[in-house]
Amino acid sequence: MATLNGSPIQVDELPSIYALLSADDLYKEARVYEIFLTLDQEIQFIWRRSWKPSTVLYIFVRYFGTVYNVFSTACMSVNFYLYLQC
Repeated sequence: MATLNGSPIQVDELPSIYALLSADDLYKEARVYEIFLTLDQEIQFIWRRSWKPSTVLYIFVRYFGTVYNVFSTACMSVNFYLYLQC
């Protein structure tokens, strides 16, 4: 069994890891697409009404996970690329 630069990940396991990353990226793209599809309705029904705790909670839940996932994937991709360069 060959390893990649002392990594605990086996070389023959890499295609399955890439498949998981691709599925995760597909989810993120679909999520962003869904946000853009419903943005006009969200502006009409959420952003223009009075701000209550439920409004803040809705916006936090809707956008925090997406922003977190995009940034974590970007950081993971950069770290993985830098790791392969060692």
